[in-house]
Amino acid sequence: MIQWNKILGRVLSVGVLAGLTTGSLVAQNNSDRSPYSRFGYGTLGLRQTATTRALGGLGAGLRDGLIVNPANPASYTAVDSMTFIMDLAVSLRGSFLEEGKQKDRRVLGNLDYATILFPISHHLAVSAGIMPFSTVGYRFGSLEKLKGDSQNTYQRAYSGQGSFNDVYLGVGGRIGNVSLGANASYVFGYTIHERQVVLGTEGASNPFYRTQLQLKGFKADFGLQYQLNFDKKKGQSLTFGATFSPEMKLRSELINQHFISAENSSRLVPESSDTISSRTLHHVPMSISFGTTYRHNESFLVGYNVSYMQWSKASGLIQDGAAPRDLYRIGLGAEWIPDTRGRGLFARSRYRFGLSGANSYMLVPTVGSGRAGYNEFTASVGVGIPLIDRRSLVNITVDYKYLRPQVSSMIKEHALGLTVGILFNESWFRKARIN
Repeated sequence: MIQWNKILGRVLSVGVLAGLTTGSLVAQNNSDRSPYSRFGYGTLGLRQTATTRALGGLGAGLRDGLIVNPANPASYTAVDSMTFIMDLAVSLRGSFLEEGKQKDRRVLGNLDYATILFPISHHLAVSAGIMPFSTVGYRFGSLEKLKGDSQNTYQRAYSGQGSFNDVYLGVGGRIGNVSLGANASYVFGYTIHERQVVLGTEGASNPFYRTQLQLKGFKADFGLQYQLNFDKKKGQSLTFGATFSPEMKLRSELINQHFISAENSSRLVPESSDTISSRTLHHVPMSISFGTTYRHNESFLVGYNVSYMQWSKASGLIQDGAAPRDLYRIGLGAEWIPDTRGRGLFARSRYRFGLSGANSYMLVPTVGSGRAGYNEFTASVGVGIPLIDRRSLVNITVDYKYLRPQVSSMIKEHALGLTVGILFNESWFRKARIN
């Protein structure tokens, strides 16, 4: 029998947690310092948790009762009918940027995400949470000489910050070996981009430009999984998965402001301002993904994931010489548990490995008048360490990301990330017994 009072209590407590997390994610966006996040919506989040990040971004075909997998809502039905799961994580990332002989290093950290998963019957489960949709964070500039004047110089300075967040509520249902699921999401947030020209001549007036983009709207995701069991005694099975997200429009407000600042003064004098509001200019793209995982005896899992996002139709992202293009991503991942029934901590831990590759969804302006993108390669390792109750886990993931530009004059970016997540697995439907 479903205990609706407990379900309502959990939902209310998670609602409070989501509210606090939302404020933290918006106010403390400090997780990205990539100059490429200046273009488009920034660096995409891709709905990865600490676990799926360690597995190379497996999502469509990943099915595990101890993994909250919002990338495919059909996976929710893998949760045990007596289990309530909460998964939240923080991340720390160090980036190394290189452009010719110029180099820069940054270390940043932030609260990453918060999710929950629980069953409402033997064949129905619900998940909710908040995850980053995209983040913006950069600061760079250049010193140049005035045309026709070899004595005086001017400086161009660029900076940006902000994020768009994804709050979702999903449900999954199972009939036999087939599971279906759907997520309803609300995307919201804002980003701020600033650019300034500082002239080196005395008494010069310096132009300062600020652009703020606000987005809000709904998106939907649909998922399917089919589990094919080969040998139940040995625990051999294949899971096939696929997801589909339709293109959906977002409400947007673009505020462009122009200021003038005197040399060595922080005071900005407004010159002009205009606001463009639209219901059709910005949207989340249509996307599809598919993947397969193979599991053996609960101790070994391996799989792949392929995804496609149709960003080329995002006409609202054509700005500052940049243009969107379609995004393709492929990921490979594996997990190994030495001894699922072992007494030792390391024997029961989950060891994870992953590789992934993708192209950038934005083509950015290069020296001259051309456009180019970059390819992204990521390698990750992780471990899920069981806590005293043997159900909850501490998930630790280390990933190395290399952004390889298609043009040698573009910025090369290396990033080393650490994600620490805590997955609480509480048995909350079992009745206490008195012996």
